[in-house]
Amino acid sequence: MKLNTDKCHLLVSGHKHEEMWIRIGQDKIWEDKTVKLLGVTIDNSLKFDQHVSDICSKANRKLKKNYVVPFLLHLIVYNVCILTEFK
Repeated sequence: MKLNTDKCHLLVSGHKHEEMWIRIGQDKIWEDKTVKLLGVTIDNSLKFDQHVSDICSKANRKLKKNYVVPFLLHLIVYNVCILTEFK
């Protein structure tokens, strides 16, 4: 079986001053700043900030599209949408 380098990701964590790459056969794989794996987005600092931001944006779009509600009910529904995304 041949490795498909187009589907490979390189995520290097830590302090560095230059972009890294690896060579596999004749192909180079350059370092990614963020990677989405199994639906979870992580960055090279191993933080989930972008993932949480995406979930909040998705929940906010659902609320704006489907509901016009008072603030407290809006907050409750917003929390429910976020919690369901983490399960």
